[in-house]
Amino acid sequence: MSVHQLKIGDIECAVLHEGESDLIAANLAQRYPGVSQAQIERALAGGAPSGSLNLPCISSGGTRILADVGFGAAGGPTAGNTEAALNSIGIGLADIDIVFLSHFHGDHIAGLALDENRMEFPRARFVTTQAEWDEWIGRWSASDAPGDQKNLERFTSLQDRFSFVSAGEEIAPGVTVVDLKGHTLGHAGLLLESGGERLLHVVDLLHQPFQFAHTNWHFSFDSDPELAEETRRNTLERCAAEGILTLFYHMPFPGLGQVSEEGGAFVWNPVA
Repeated sequence: MSVHQLKIGDIECAVLHEGESDLIAANLAQRYPGVSQAQIERALAGGAPSGSLNLPCISSGGTRILADVGFGAAGGPTAGNTEAALNSIGIGLADIDIVFLSHFHGDHIAGLALDENRMEFPRARFVTTQAEWDEWIGRWSASDAPGDQKNLERFTSLQDRFSFVSAGEEIAPGVTVVDLKGHTLGHAGLLLESGGERLLHVVDLLHQPFQFAHTNWHFSFDSDPELAEETRRNTLERCAAEGILTLFYHMPFPGLGQVSEEGGAFVWNPVA
């Protein structure tokens, strides 16, 4: 089971490999409006697209946080490893105090239910932004699609267990919410700070390594593409300027590395 453990000062962090999205390079241009398949292939430079799902489990001040839950059983045979990965480091579902939901796309929330009859994380409270809740409850309420109606039913049934947070708010000692809106209207990450060390979890700031060099290539699921691009560039500039260790949800496991700026383009330098 793939788990990458590290410490940020006194904060313990384990990045769990929940699984892989089934991405095919030949179809990837469909996910980037206005970008041709030839451009995608040149940007990939013969490499495969990244479909990793990297979930941080954070322990700080006696509070254990899981940031997003992955696909769960909905992800098919290549995903759904959250529970097994947690168990491999001695953590059970009932040991999670907070499930922080960065945003409500399926590969971040579907794992809230192991199956139709068993909910995950029986003790946890769920934490997200008000803007994220409002966007998706509104979308699902206006939709007749069975999947949307199932999400609406599931989330409204859990509403009493939700807390809403804003950027700059601390949810555990040294763990602060960061505004990353654009990909969705309430998209948010986490900044870990302890003992002079920092880790910035930027979640879905981008989805493929080629977006470091092409920050203007919009992902098809961005709620506000222009705002997503602005947030992407500003955040990458910060990471490069401040030398912050950075975690991306969709970069090859474990999704950890440094961002640098070379020749006017951002470069991703993954950890060994």
